[in-house]
Amino acid sequence: MVYYVKRGEIPDSRHTFTDRVRLVREELFGEESFDGLYSLLYHKQEPTAVTSVRREPQKPMSTKGDTSYVHRHLRTYMTQREGDMVSGRRYTLYNDRVRLSVVKPLVQMEYYFRSAMSEQLFFVHSGTGILFSPFGKLEFGRGDYVLVPKGTTYHMKVSDDASFFLLESRDRINVPQRYMNSYGQLKEGTPYYTRDIRVPEFSYDGLESCRETYVDFWDHFLIEEREGTLFDLEGYDGYLYPFAINVDRMAPVVGKLHLPPPVHETFSGKSFMVGTFLPRKFDFHPRAIPISYYHSNIDTDEVIFYSSGNFMSRRGISEGSITLHVRGLIHGPQPGAVEDSIGKEGTDEVAVMVEAYDPLKLADDSLGLDDPDYMGSWIRKPNSR
Repeated sequence: MVYYVKRGEIPDSRHTFTDRVRLVREELFGEESFDGLYSLLYHKQEPTAVTSVRREPQKPMSTKGDTSYVHRHLRTYMTQREGDMVSGRRYTLYNDRVRLSVVKPLVQMEYYFRSAMSEQLFFVHSGTGILFSPFGKLEFGRGDYVLVPKGTTYHMKVSDDASFFLLESRDRINVPQRYMNSYGQLKEGTPYYTRDIRVPEFSYDGLESCRETYVDFWDHFLIEEREGTLFDLEGYDGYLYPFAINVDRMAPVVGKLHLPPPVHETFSGKSFMVGTFLPRKFDFHPRAIPISYYHSNIDTDEVIFYSSGNFMSRRGISEGSITLHVRGLIHGPQPGAVEDSIGKEGTDEVAVMVEAYDPLKLADDSLGLDDPDYMGSWIRKPNSR
């Protein structure tokens, strides 16, 4: 992440001990081999004490889905609660680098979880919960982004009304580089600042002991059992850890004329970017058209998860809807939306946008959610303006 965190008791220097009678076990938790972000974790027990491992296959993303490459509206608000925070993931769209899903868990997790393949970015659409990891516990609620680095072992407890939009990425999820100065500090004028970022409280209070850890390899799980636990840190320090930030803490950028989606960027990766559309004042030019203009996604597929508010450029959209606008097909406001937007002073919408640089496919879990009339929603109906 963008700043250094130190919690608990750690030796004065790396790779040394403080008390030979009470040795701690140092773990380098780092990305990109030894060249990326990392933290040093100091365990009270051996972190390698795995007694058994077994393999369990995962259901393929798609075997019979609709392969038409068209604009889509996925009505994920129609889904029922099922599974837990892992088994309840209902996948919507995917490619070789990213997977998008909605999660509306019915039951609590009874195991620990770790992804060997992907960073995980949760957007909390509703409810509250706690993310437990070796770094401690991180409380979250509606409107939070919760970022879990690849390789983090965690357990989540959530409220009965909790629901999420989830991005899983094989690429590192970063704070956009253009938001940072040469010293690694967030610049003035960015949508959020370091003090808006919440890191885990260094405590395991409320964590229930689980026997198994499911390790996700995208097409199968390895299920490990171990002696002891990974949730046993004496302390840690570094730059890699889970964190949360709430959209209410963000400051949307506004202008005299309509600004393009990159000004709403929140996170970035090699194969995607994540933007957040927030309540904001509209453009202040006296003849401004505040609604987005028509555009062709020449190099990206655009996904929007609609969380709350009034989505004036789209009709037939509800909270929990997902739209996909594919490259090669122009899209923009639906008929009448441009005219209706003139004179509007602001918007109360909250929506998450993902622009994927590789084409996205429809997952089997989306079958039955696709709105068959969506491609026709840009056709002006008789007697409409």
